Amino acid sequence: MTNEKADDEINRGFYQSLLARYGDSHQALNWGSVHSQQRRFEVLAGAGIATGESLLDVGCGLGDLYAWLQSRHPEVAYTGMDLTAAMIERARQRFPDARFIRGTLLEGTALGGDEFDRVAASGIFYLRKQDPETYLQRTVRAMFARARKSVAFNTLSTWTTRRDAGEFYADPARVLDFCRTLTPYVVLRHDYHPGDFTIYLYKARREA
Repeated sequence: MTNEKADDEINRGFYQSLLARYGDSHQALNWGSVHSQQRRFEVLAGAGIATGESLLDVGCGLGDLYAWLQSRHPEVAYTGMDLTAAMIERARQRFPDARFIRGTLLEGTALGGDEFDRVAASGIFYLRKQDPETYLQRTVRAMFARARKSVAFNTLSTWTTRRDAGEFYADPARVLDFCRTLTPYVVLRHDYHPGDFTIYLYKARREA
């Protein structure tokens, strides 16, 4: 088993146990509060999302981003993807009108040749143990390849003054430098939380 697959198994087992313990709660996704989870949704959406567009939510968990979008952009064609089968099963039960796929973006087979206007990911990197920076880069590159317009993702930041043991913290400057190898149209946001940052990547210059 590769290191990446081993990490997948660890993440899968971790979230299955949280789901069994907490059910349909932000705690099943290991968020500290509903507010912190939804604040990150707001920031991710700041990359741009419009009625009639399609969105791929990488690491969708229970589909909470879909629920958040329903009161703001109900006509967005949403697809959620997660490596944890129990999460996908529960998300389908909660939101039968949405599309949910079990799998990983790096495997790619579950999505076929599908592309999306927007691709987003929230909270998917912090538990990676084996060469997490390379995993982040490979994942962001795969997200960018699937996006027609933009990518948005977040991760914990090395600029924080407090770190929890066992979690991956990315250097915002290094991540930004990597993203600039994919496109010159990038935005770094470190203005909404002291220990977290979000990056937007655009396929083309964004009009004001």
